[in-house]
Amino acid sequence: MNPQVEFGVSRVVNEFCHISVLYGELMPIELASGMLGNKAYRAQNAHFRRDEVRLELQRVGPFASESEWYRFATGLMKRAPSGGLEAISGNSKLAELFRKIRQGGVAGFEQIWKEAKPRLEEYKEKFQSEWSPIGDQVLSRLSTLAKTPWALDRIRVHFIDCLYGGFGWNDCIGFAAFPDLQVQKKFLAHELSELITPRRIVGDALRRADLNSEITHTVVDMLAYFSVRDFLERPVFPNPEKKGIKPNPNYYPAVAELYPFFERYAEGPSIYIDFKEVVQDMIPSLKEGTEVGS
Repeated sequence: MNPQVEFGVSRVVNEFCHISVLYGELMPIELASGMLGNKAYRAQNAHFRRDEVRLELQRVGPFASESEWYRFATGLMKRAPSGGLEAISGNSKLAELFRKIRQGGVAGFEQIWKEAKPRLEEYKEKFQSEWSPIGDQVLSRLSTLAKTPWALDRIRVHFIDCLYGGFGWNDCIGFAAFPDLQVQKKFLAHELSELITPRRIVGDALRRADLNSEITHTVVDMLAYFSVRDFLERPVFPNPEKKGIKPNPNYYPAVAELYPFFERYAEGPSIYIDFKEVVQDMIPSLKEGTEVGS
């Protein structure tokens, strides 16, 4: 059984991410230099920064790790509209501070939300109408390619205005709204792939072969691409495929070596018993590429 994908636009989630971007220097470095590193958004809203908020965040010590930030953000996604904040984090001081920032209006979010909410709601409706006819097939295809059954009943997907990219964590996805709906479909497929691809199997095999561990992200994106490719609008000659859809060699390592392998795999995944076999067969393609490049 495939999980049910539920789309949402939440003020509290957007407001938490807004604060996280504004005070990115106090967030875990992996996030601050990645999806919370939206420089344009931070510059545009820099006048909302307050020393007292920054000092209070420093005192509380917001998040010890990337995973703690994800736990808080996804806790907000699961929270009932009338629910409190205590249950969403082991850090009760942080929950209290977030409540205080919101109640005081010092994050300057009220006027931002007035403009962002209707835009995000409209985008959500448009995207849902595009995703509904294909979503179940993409989920099935991902499960087939990952050689893994879905273990989730539902996946919450939230549109978040200020992120530079997005994230998938356990049973939640949060991501920015791209203007192009075809690119957004691939983006969602990527985050869904993050939830189901057996990354540990890939990482272990790469370590044993003394290969770049970042190739795990390439594998995630390959499965995403080949799960959604057939459901995207085809480019009309002579126009090339849109950027942001095909795995990008400028962003992911070993795309040139892995693309032919996964293209063949996507045509006949049943020849492999499990994902370990897929990965074992993939490693020689990477080694050949390394030898040719050396």
